[in-house]
Amino acid sequence: MIVAWLAALSFGQESAVEGAEKEEEEGGVSTTFTEDFEIRYWRLPDRLPDPSDVAVFDYIEQVNRLNANARSGRWGVDVQIDEVALFMNRYYLDGELYTERELVAEGTYNPMPGFSYVNPEKMRVTWEGEHTSLVVGDAYAAFGRGVALNLNRNVDIDIDTSIQGFKGLFRPGAWDVTLLVGQLNRQQVQQDNPNAGVPGITGDLRHLVGGIRAERFGLGPANVGAHAVAYKFVERPGLSRGFAQIDDATPLAAVAGVTTELTSVAGFDWYGEVDVFGYQDMPNPLPDSRNKAPGYGAYLSAATYPGPFVLLVEGKRYLQADRLNAALAGEFYEVATGPTLEYERAVNEDSSAALNSNDITGGRLQLDWSAMPGKLTPYAAMAVFRDEDLGGLHFNRTPETITHPMIGVEYVGNHRAVIGNFGVRTDDRDAGAPPLPVAVVGVEPSAHCGGGARPDRDRQMHGDLTVEVPIGPLSLDVALAAELYCWGVNEFQQTDYVESETSYTLSYGSDLALTWFMDYTTNPLVNSTGNLGDERLYGAVEVQVKPADAFTLKAFYGAYKAGIRCSGGQCRQLPGFSGARVSAVGTF
Repeated sequence: MIVAWLAALSFGQESAVEGAEKEEEEGGVSTTFTEDFEIRYWRLPDRLPDPSDVAVFDYIEQVNRLNANARSGRWGVDVQIDEVALFMNRYYLDGELYTERELVAEGTYNPMPGFSYVNPEKMRVTWEGEHTSLVVGDAYAAFGRGVALNLNRNVDIDIDTSIQGFKGLFRPGAWDVTLLVGQLNRQQVQQDNPNAGVPGITGDLRHLVGGIRAERFGLGPANVGAHAVAYKFVERPGLSRGFAQIDDATPLAAVAGVTTELTSVAGFDWYGEVDVFGYQDMPNPLPDSRNKAPGYGAYLSAATYPGPFVLLVEGKRYLQADRLNAALAGEFYEVATGPTLEYERAVNEDSSAALNSNDITGGRLQLDWSAMPGKLTPYAAMAVFRDEDLGGLHFNRTPETITHPMIGVEYVGNHRAVIGNFGVRTDDRDAGAPPLPVAVVGVEPSAHCGGGARPDRDRQMHGDLTVEVPIGPLSLDVALAAELYCWGVNEFQQTDYVESETSYTLSYGSDLALTWFMDYTTNPLVNSTGNLGDERLYGAVEVQVKPADAFTLKAFYGAYKAGIRCSGGQCRQLPGFSGARVSAVGTF
């Protein structure tokens, strides 16, 4: 019913858009609605002892996200409403009704109690003037390169945290001044990940944030800026409780920073940023005197363009900078993420610790060669880091020196594309903490790496390849990513592993696409099970149809593996999936 309704509305999009444009010209109101509807059938491996062949733990999850936008002159209104419901999730035993998995945690307000939950997640009113932009409600913001504040929608890993309050941007002359104050508003409903579980959907911890940033442009070759941000982390959920805890003895953090951008100075384009952090009652990730020193973050980049080459040099130094996110560890988002200089597609359980390190220094150099301008670009890159942090997610018990060379090529032209790279990342550990014998923890290292685990280093070899070629009226896209990981010896020993992800897509323009996915992993830390006769092997098929420009239908059946996915400096452990799902996205 909903799909048919969306399809009918989407087919009428052209006339609706023309009408909206005419209304706007006449001073009327233009509206846009985007509906994202999805049903997922979750197949679970759990079974009862009797009957052992009946999938009694399978369930259905339905998720819907509606975005409504209205514009009239300088004014705008935006509303996002999220909804989720579970089916096949309750049963009767001896006449008593039981719920298999909780959707909403106890004590969380739910206007539709039972098997469903609905929430007006984002709301805002905007006003755009010639030199002023005002937002009341939910807004996003980033200062500089994000070391002090970086709250933007990160839908790649299903993270959407906004600042619910007030944001103003004022542009007097050559200045930009940003003011913001409000509470952090984390999304409750997961659009792409399971919502059911323990404890279920919970209310927001409405952490408080306030900030100001001023930028001055056109000082010769320079643009300069300064900013300050204050955070007050709360411990009890709820809108009113967030304000009520302003005077409580809860964690407090403050950040102040300056930025400078220079154009064509000494043959380079420069960007530099320095931020200083102050903490009160915050968790201490570093176990020594470094906790007493103020935290700081520094980032520098320089780019030059000699002939057909582009040279980019970056450096970073972060001490106690990620401590700012420690209070959010259980909420699956971060408020500040500076440049990591990491290749995010290759991040795993070990390298994610360096990405979030509280004591790291390093740099990265990349050289691009425009061998065929606009078509062929080979490149080489080298990253080197010194990680002194031993807490948090770190497996190692001594500091590490990390090297990560990469080579790659990009070719795009004549309806064909080849994009590929290969890299080797090595974490060399300092001497001084002899590893425990593997036999002590009872796990023998595998021999993937020609000799098993080495106590003094971790090593990762990884590669990505994407190829697009035309086949008559069709297009074939092949994507491959693979890695081999060799662990050093740890107190709690891991196992070397190989892992790959592949997809093959045959498409007819943008109207129709058929994709086959296949994953393989021997990583025992992956908490999912394959579906192709081997618990390590996963396969799935997806069909995508676009009956109109603004309407997309997808149908998926099969399984994919769990794993870490990173985007924009944030990483998240995403669960695997086994089952079927159907989605419809339409704008009208």
